[in-house]
Amino acid sequence: MSVRRRSRNRSGLKAVLLLAAGGLILAGGAYLVWFSDLFKVQTVSVTSEESITAGDLNLTAGGNILFWRPVVDLGAFPQIAGFKIEKNYFERAVTIRLGSREKYAIWCLEDKGECLWADDTGIAFSRAPDFQGPLLFRLIRDYSDRTLAIGDQVLDKELFSNLKAAFDFLAAIEVEVQEFRIEDLKFKEAVAKLESGPDIYFSLTLDPHFGLGVVRSLRQSGEWDIIQYLDLRVPNRAYYSG
Repeated sequence: MSVRRRSRNRSGLKAVLLLAAGGLILAGGAYLVWFSDLFKVQTVSVTSEESITAGDLNLTAGGNILFWRPVVDLGAFPQIAGFKIEKNYFERAVTIRLGSREKYAIWCLEDKGECLWADDTGIAFSRAPDFQGPLLFRLIRDYSDRTLAIGDQVLDKELFSNLKAAFDFLAAIEVEVQEFRIEDLKFKEAVAKLESGPDIYFSLTLDPHFGLGVVRSLRQSGEWDIIQYLDLRVPNRAYYSG
């Protein structure tokens, strides 16, 4: 046998051995990943401000931590705004951090005697207390005859956007609100009854900031303390009565 042929045979043998070794390594790796307990999730925990547990979300240990993803029905938990997954590969532990919705306003259905927290998108997501007296935050008293359930939108998005603009307007003119109320939702109107000053009428179809200049003018003239109401329900028109 020539030297050249022996060299070819050796090279071929080395290639076969390398392929066999690579195959064994891949097979071993596949076994460790898919069939052994080395990557098996041992614990699943949930952190949340809403006292929601892994059991509530039907999350259990098991499965491969490399590919583990929770199946969370956010529609069943309106108080959850989203979640983040954290994995500890050494301890084979998974932590789900739930994001809570912002408590933007309290919506009280006066006819039903119940109040709900709403977030800044207008979603009602949990029960809320009924606070009395001057408002220290956003509280809407809804006197219309309707029902709201957790998960419902308290107002259409456009109306809710203008409701937020009304609260921003009240903050800009720095007044204390005794009551913010909606008499009948079909009129798409609201009124802010101030602790000291005139009632302010809003249209939920309008951004009321066009009235800021009128308020400043009334305050400078001294009329603000003697008028009975300020009406901002007509686009770019402000009416008031002494």
